[in-house]
Amino acid sequence: MDFFSQMSSGISSTTTSTMNTGSSTIYIAAAIGIILAIIVVSAATFFWNRSNTMPKVQGFEDKKEDEEATDKEKKEGFFGGVAVGAGEPDCLRTSSEAAQVYSIFANRVSSTEEGPADFQEFRLLLSKLSCLKKDLIGTAGVVEATRYQPYATSMDIEPVSETTARCFAKTIPARDLDISLDKWSKRGKELVRRLCTSMNLTEMESSRADTLFDALMVDVSDVAKSVCLSGEPTINGKNAPRQPNGFEPPTNEDLGPYKGYY
Repeated sequence: MDFFSQMSSGISSTTTSTMNTGSSTIYIAAAIGIILAIIVVSAATFFWNRSNTMPKVQGFEDKKEDEEATDKEKKEGFFGGVAVGAGEPDCLRTSSEAAQVYSIFANRVSSTEEGPADFQEFRLLLSKLSCLKKDLIGTAGVVEATRYQPYATSMDIEPVSETTARCFAKTIPARDLDISLDKWSKRGKELVRRLCTSMNLTEMESSRADTLFDALMVDVSDVAKSVCLSGEPTINGKNAPRQPNGFEPPTNEDLGPYKGYY
């Protein structure tokens, strides 16, 4: 009887242990299945969301807007044409006087060593004057043609692009503008005189060259003064005086000039 009881107890224990092991396996398998399901659902959701997104095209949109703006400027007349590379001197079509005076010396042979260098400098001066006029009469009101012109100490007070920028800002004093125009004029007349001599021009041709250059300077000067010296000057978007003036008290108005030594 004891033997059968012990066998029954052993079988019961084995069955209980097997059932417990099976239950644990089922629980583990279920947990693994749940984890795998979560991973699969997460991956599917991720790829689904990625398939519905659009790439960022900010750079392409900006480029497209720039191209549309350029096309609009060309259609509405804001594009002033090519400044460099469309002829010599630069901005050739802006000034007929510059083109005519340039043609007088263009096909001549210099008889002096300094002649070629003088001609190159004269061509640069004509380019600056023509491009200055081109920017000032342009409806866009931006420094475009003159920004390609190099600075030369022999003819410039400041870079011509800087003069153009100050004109648009209405911050250039009349005195500064007159000084720049005067230096361009004097240097140009000197170069015309030297070129006429080195290229053996006749008196009539020399006179015509002088007349054309004077007409060019009058034209550029009129345009510059009408654009640069009219309107309210602004600095950083705020109104500002064009040139601060000195103050003299009323008590000094009746005083005579000082004739002594300083």
